[in-house]
Amino acid sequence: MEKVLGLLDLHSDRDLGALTQKRCIASTSFLGRYAFMDFALSNFANSNIDEVGILVRDHLRSLIQHLGSGHAFNGNTKLGSITLLYDEPYSHNLGYNHDVNNLLENKWLLERSNAKTVVISVSSIIAKIDYRDYIAKHHASGNKISMIYAPIKNARNHFIDRDVLSIEDGIVKSIKSNRGTEDYADISISSVIVDKDYLCEMINQARDTSAFFSLRDIITNNIVKQEKITALPFEGYVTYFDSLSSYLTQSLELLKPEICSNLFTDLWPIYTKTYDTPPTIYGKNAKVSNSFIANGAKIDGTVTNSIIGRNVKIRKGARINNSIILTDCEVGEDCNLDYVIVDKQAKIIFIKELIGTSSDPVFIKREDIV
Repeated sequence: MEKVLGLLDLHSDRDLGALTQKRCIASTSFLGRYAFMDFALSNFANSNIDEVGILVRDHLRSLIQHLGSGHAFNGNTKLGSITLLYDEPYSHNLGYNHDVNNLLENKWLLERSNAKTVVISVSSIIAKIDYRDYIAKHHASGNKISMIYAPIKNARNHFIDRDVLSIEDGIVKSIKSNRGTEDYADISISSVIVDKDYLCEMINQARDTSAFFSLRDIITNNIVKQEKITALPFEGYVTYFDSLSSYLTQSLELLKPEICSNLFTDLWPIYTKTYDTPPTIYGKNAKVSNSFIANGAKIDGTVTNSIIGRNVKIRKGARINNSIILTDCEVGEDCNLDYVIVDKQAKIIFIKELIGTSSDPVFIKREDIV
């Protein structure tokens, strides 16, 4: 396979409310043992894309903490690399802190790379994508840029504000935001394949057009100029996270085996940072059903339809339903939690009942004692 550069564009991700106040969505805990970025980086790794740049918008510390050396996500430790690209001059200026300025600040990555093709992805859209086939189709099209899209049946309630593509004969004719007015829509899953030389042209065009232009803006602008963009359909499972409620409901959706099997297969491993934690301990009072339980947890209560992170303690008589409990938390005796998200290192001890809903979950902040 040809040399390909992967770019994980964190500027294009949405936040998850209070959960991402001190971290970006890319490094946010997902399904008990992963972070969101693990899925995009695993798509790169499994597609033999071993040179990766991560365009950082904010919360650099949390990304460094999760990535470490990056070896967990890159099997080619001699020739491969994962590089954090941070636009420090504009990091605290919302108008200028976008992906084009980040690439201009770190243009050395594009200049030094031997890759002729670049794949750009995001962390807030989760899907299992083998880019090798899409890269071949991109080259076969003869166009300089291709966009991967998914035909979505529930666009009225899902993928709000994401890009809807108008497509004719396999060519993108226009891009607009999804306002939830239609059930069916061809939604861009924010995976773009582009010739590297053309990407360099685009970021220079964006700079010369407007200091506030992002990659999306210059792509849309070039469509108006009748630049041909190939539309490549994706038929697999795909989901999008853009709020605290979506974090809860769409994480719990993956407890269904028929959905979970779309992401986790033997031939498509999901790489993540590893921890030296012992197996889960189940006490004599433990009752667990339809849940993800991470290593190191100690459970002596009832857990149903929930996701439990590493080293979580669930005391005797506690009842956890439809909830997500992140790493190093404690739920005390006889506490009843339903539709609750508990951030890392928090303790639920004195308040015995916390009840939310799927659309409005209760959120407990990191390190809080309740």
